Amino acid sequence: MIHTPDFESNTFTSKCDTAPYQYQILLVEEDDGKRFVNVDTSTSSGLERAKSLNLATSGVPDVVISTIFHDVLALYNQENRARAFVVLRHPLERAISKYYSDLVSDPEVAGMTLTQYIREGGARVENNYVTRFLTGQYGGALGMHHLDMAREVLRRKFVVGLASDLPGTVKVFDYVFQWNNRTDDGSGKYVDASDEMANIYSCYDDILGALSDKSPPTVEEGTEGWKLLMAQNWLDLKVYEYAEFLFNQELKQVN
Repeated sequence: MIHTPDFESNTFTSKCDTAPYQYQILLVEEDDGKRFVNVDTSTSSGLERAKSLNLATSGVPDVVISTIFHDVLALYNQENRARAFVVLRHPLERAISKYYSDLVSDPEVAGMTLTQYIREGGARVENNYVTRFLTGQYGGALGMHHLDMAREVLRRKFVVGLASDLPGTVKVFDYVFQWNNRTDDGSGKYVDASDEMANIYSCYDDILGALSDKSPPTVEEGTEGWKLLMAQNWLDLKVYEYAEFLFNQELKQVN
């Protein structure tokens, strides 16, 4: 996720391609009360189109959301810079969640035990996803230099949040990006939004409370499935440990 300077008080985000995306100009669309720009940042071709339409220099979006980190960086340059932010889940929690999701959605693995899934699931099985995401090494073997690279990219490029501490993550993002200290008064000028903070944080509490009610999936430590997942994601576990360190450093600044 890439944060760019505010254009209006409403947040614009990118959204997947539909009819409005054929136009060779940037348009702000609205769907179910949500505003978005007519570019698709979920694909490399969509990002190429966004670059050709000068998305970054337009000043239109507040936030660009994409899972293709290295491709989305091409939208920006020294004159039009951005700051990335990410919310990370524990690698084992993420991998187990993927397993349960695949059991429901993929007939080929339906009914498999976790051990069977890891041994026979092929590319479905999580394998150091975050390390690959940060380094751009989406296939093939990974080594210690990829771990070093992933840590450095995380340190230099990202404001880090943790799914295990969503209230703290909100505080960090709000502090770094100053999202809630100003608002558009309708004249194009920004005014102090301190009077609105009580409502904003009440909204945060409602959302975070709903999310915290959902218990993450678990696997018993020491079981064969647990050991196999550890082996599949050991680089991500190291990256996550470093992410916890970065997050705690950020949180100290806020507090």
